[in-house]
Amino acid sequence: MKPRIGIGMNYRMTEEGAECAYLDHHYFDVLASLGAMPIPVIPTEDVILLDAIIKELDGVLFTGGLDIDPSLWDQDLHEETRLLHPRRQRFDLLLYEQVQKHRLPVMGICLGIQIINVAHGGSLHQYLPDVNDQIDHGDEEHTTQHTVTLEPKSQIHDWLGIEEITVPSCHQQGIDRLGKQLVAVGRSEDGLVEVIERPKYPFLLAVQWHIERDMIQPLSRTIFEKFLNAAGSQNP
Repeated sequence: MKPRIGIGMNYRMTEEGAECAYLDHHYFDVLASLGAMPIPVIPTEDVILLDAIIKELDGVLFTGGLDIDPSLWDQDLHEETRLLHPRRQRFDLLLYEQVQKHRLPVMGICLGIQIINVAHGGSLHQYLPDVNDQIDHGDEEHTTQHTVTLEPKSQIHDWLGIEEITVPSCHQQGIDRLGKQLVAVGRSEDGLVEVIERPKYPFLLAVQWHIERDMIQPLSRTIFEKFLNAAGSQNP
C-alpha cells in the first residue's frame, strides 16, 4: 500500500476578505511522483477530529509559509517580520503535538523546520540580514544558493555520502536557539542551522530550504525517499 502522507495546509485571508486553506502544488506533485498518497490536512483546531485524521496517516510533512509570532519566544515583533495567519500557526503547532503522540515520521521544509524548533522550545532569528556575518539567504522575493556542511555522524550524511551540498535558499528567518531533543546536523557557511534531526524518534528530518522545488538534485529525491520509506514501515 502507498504510504499516506499528510501535508499541513497553509491558511490566509484573501483580498476579498474570505479565509482559505491551500497548498503549493509542489508538495503533492513530488509525493505522488515518488509513489506516496498525499493527503492535505485541514487546518482544524478540533483535537478529536485531528486525532482521527492522524490515525489514517503514515507520516506528516510540515510545509513552508510566512513567519512565526516571536512572542512564542518572548521577543517583540521585528518590523520585517511577516506573520503567519494565527490559525495556521496554531494548527501547525497542534498538528506537531498530536503527530508526536502517534510517533509518526515527520519531515519539515522551510517554515516546517522553524515550527518544529519552536515547538521544542527553541527560538528564531526574525530577520537574518540583521545578524552579524550572515550570508545572503534570500527571501520570498528572490532565491539564492549557498553551501551546507553536513555532520559526519548524521543520518543525512550517511544517506548522501558527502559532507557538503549546495542548496537553493529563500528565507529571511532561521534557527537561533536550538530546541530541546533536536540535533543540528547541517549548517551554512555562516553557522546557521539548515538541517535538524531528532535522535530516538522514529524519523524526523527538517531542512531550511525548499527541496520540493529542487528535485533535479539527487539529494532532494534521496531525502524524500528516506522519509517515505520510514512512513511505509508504519503500514507494511
